Amino acid sequence: MPMEKAYNFKETEKNWYRIWTENELFKADNESKDPPFSMILPPPNVTGTLHMGHALAFTIPDVIFRRKKMQEFNALWLPGLDHAGIATQMVVERYLKQEKGLAKEDLGREKFLEIVWDWKEKSEERIIQQINRLGLALDWSRKRFTLSDELRKAVTKVFVQLYKEGEIYQGTYMVNACPSCQTVLSDLEVEHKELNGKLTYIKYPLKNREGTYVVVATTRPETMLGDVAVAVNPEDERYKDLIGEELILPLAERIIPVIADEDVSKEFGTGGVKITPAHDPLDFKIAEKYNLGKVVVIDRLGRMTGEVPPKYQGLDRMECRKQVVADLHERSLIEKEEDYVHNVGHCQRCEAIVEPLVSRQWFLKTAGIAKPAIDAVEKGEIIFTPEKWKREYFKWMYNIQDWCISRQLWWGHRIPAYYCSDCPHVIVEEEEPGTCSKCGSSQIEQDPDVLDTWFSSALWPFTTLGWQDNSRDFAVYYPTSLMATGFDIIFFWVARMIMMGMHFGKDIPFREVLINGLIRDEKGVKMSKTKNNAIDPLDVIDEYGSDALRFTLAIQAVPGMDISLSLNRVKGYKAFANKIWNASRYVIMSLKGDEDFNIDFTKITDTDKWILHGLNNTIEKVNDFMDNYRINEAADLLYHFFWHEYCDWYLEFSKNDADNLDTRKTLKFTLYKLMQLLHPFMPFITEEIYQRIKGDGKEYLLQTEFPAFHSELAFPHEFTNVEVLKKVVMETRKTRTENKVDPHQKIPVYLKTESKKEGEVLSGNLKYFDFLTKSVKTEIVADFSKLGKGFKGVCLNWEILLPFESDEDRLNELARLKKEVEKIEKQINSIEQRLSNESFVNKAPESVVANFKKSLQENIDKRDKIRKTIKDLS
Repeated sequence: MPMEKAYNFKETEKNWYRIWTENELFKADNESKDPPFSMILPPPNVTGTLHMGHALAFTIPDVIFRRKKMQEFNALWLPGLDHAGIATQMVVERYLKQEKGLAKEDLGREKFLEIVWDWKEKSEERIIQQINRLGLALDWSRKRFTLSDELRKAVTKVFVQLYKEGEIYQGTYMVNACPSCQTVLSDLEVEHKELNGKLTYIKYPLKNREGTYVVVATTRPETMLGDVAVAVNPEDERYKDLIGEELILPLAERIIPVIADEDVSKEFGTGGVKITPAHDPLDFKIAEKYNLGKVVVIDRLGRMTGEVPPKYQGLDRMECRKQVVADLHERSLIEKEEDYVHNVGHCQRCEAIVEPLVSRQWFLKTAGIAKPAIDAVEKGEIIFTPEKWKREYFKWMYNIQDWCISRQLWWGHRIPAYYCSDCPHVIVEEEEPGTCSKCGSSQIEQDPDVLDTWFSSALWPFTTLGWQDNSRDFAVYYPTSLMATGFDIIFFWVARMIMMGMHFGKDIPFREVLINGLIRDEKGVKMSKTKNNAIDPLDVIDEYGSDALRFTLAIQAVPGMDISLSLNRVKGYKAFANKIWNASRYVIMSLKGDEDFNIDFTKITDTDKWILHGLNNTIEKVNDFMDNYRINEAADLLYHFFWHEYCDWYLEFSKNDADNLDTRKTLKFTLYKLMQLLHPFMPFITEEIYQRIKGDGKEYLLQTEFPAFHSELAFPHEFTNVEVLKKVVMETRKTRTENKVDPHQKIPVYLKTESKKEGEVLSGNLKYFDFLTKSVKTEIVADFSKLGKGFKGVCLNWEILLPFESDEDRLNELARLKKEVEKIEKQINSIEQRLSNESFVNKAPESVVANFKKSLQENIDKRDKIRKTIKDLS
């Protein structure tokens, strides 16, 4: 199959992914006897489009997975999508409002959910197409969706079991409510930001002491309408005689007490603290402690309730704040207002200010199920890479709070709890009951709330494998081998998967957790649409190709570290793909059709053995790097070996041995092995090239065995010899360049060494030397004295002489050599100063001191040789 002159990545990538999937190359076989390796794709939200964070999060595990599959593991990478409750409902509600002027309430729950499902189907199709552009080896035959009937059954089963175990309960507690999303949020979904606000000092009149006030400072004046007390510290001398007195709550005209509590700070504000238990978590605890009532004055939509005076009812909380302050000013009940910077909770999704309020919700007890999850990581049953993220995991797990799992949404897993209209009984069952199990009534209604999206996501590793049906996949592939994800969801997702996996799957959900960093722009700023620095991965793929993007991400992916992405780097790795193509095209055009992989090692050259030895070392290091998830180092090594060893040197060496069948076999064999090594990183171009040099009788590259170190490919003696040849060639080229010898001019080169062994090494490889240095002839001589003057170079034990064409050449060379001596003497002085420092010599490791001494002697020898040359030239 002839290779086009230019690499067409667009056609290559489009064709190969289709062929791979049509031939079920990524489909796992749960009857295989090979050892299992399994991963579950962190499910992208069905709301979204592929962003660069996805590209990184998906590329790294794909590199790992492809290698495992080539190592003959029974490998499964299972994909799926997340229903993303709040996010999806917000998107569809926004669409209905903008396009049709409708709210979800205008449609009703059933009709609204039909629209969401229709929207989900279209969005899912688009996202899958985007994911496929990256070339991921996903088993789409096992695709899962968190809200599918299959997973709905599993989620319901888990909820009911936890409820019957007493781990799920209903309670009235302080929760975070987002007025924009119109649902409660967990603490982890609240992001605190510093805001410039006002600290308002309000005068609360004492009921029985006319003209006397207790002044209270607050940043939220609208909540004073829900005050049930003012608390002071019992040790605060300013208020000791007021404890037990009654106050008139301004504007509401209710009577509230002054109470004492040791948790009140004497330093904050005036030392008097308003107690609003329905809208502040600390106040809630104080109210519970002293059996105070709770007056809800703000609802979950952020509007003032019927518990406030009529003029404020129905107002937005922020509008009410302005009105309350104005009314207090009018009554001369504000002592002062100060500028104040404070932390305010915001919804992570929509960035609206969160409202703390008391609400009856469903909660999951976490202390009991957290302990086995903590133990598993402490005992090393689950490994975090990098290990530092284990500390973040523990920090949260050791201080875990009960999890509010109910959400006031329509899109999501409906809570399987049913309320009887004729008695207070609550029924929690997997199947909808026809009648009340307590009183027999048929008047039953299901709880309107849905479960937090993270609840179903926490079950992802085992429910996707069919735990609920005790499936073959679950038996074979659980626990999974690796979970690759971002550090920002260790608490939201990783910890909860471990807790739920151990409780229901009866084992850890995965053996290792690989933490990725964030994608930043080339200036190190986090990418986001609002900062206008986000890069669409599909645009990058269209311009440079998927392989170039994948390799760019892989070569920068230090575990746990952020990546600064520049399009210039992607462009550079597109050039690398072109280099691979052009080099492969040259090799394939050099083959005569009679080359197999049965190389006769007695008939190959030193340079053939050099490349085989270097390849073998590269294979060993790549496997070590990848075993330890140092993907970036593996990619970097392969880049440099292919470009700088295989292309720059070996392809040039091989031109001198084109008639040697075993050299051509070596050319083909090394190219094949390099395509195997590069395949996990750059699957498309490597497959295209493999099809032209097929080896091992396999149809596709992914079906071949990933290279491993083989002792029969070790040729250390020949490797060392050719390394000497390379260094002398490079020094000769450098001598030509520095002295501005015409690059096209062929001149004689004379070499001299005192090492008989190295002389024999080089004499057998002079044909390469002539070709690579553009030498008309190369001679190894015992003495330069009879050869006249010339440009000189020094390399290892070798001296190099390029005869002068004129006296001007001699003078230029003298000037260059004198500068070289000055440079070397500076290095000698620097090393001598270091070695004369007794403190350094006594404290530094012996090996370090020895290296300095060795470097000193090498520089002295080099200087003396150049001085002798200067003397000769003068």
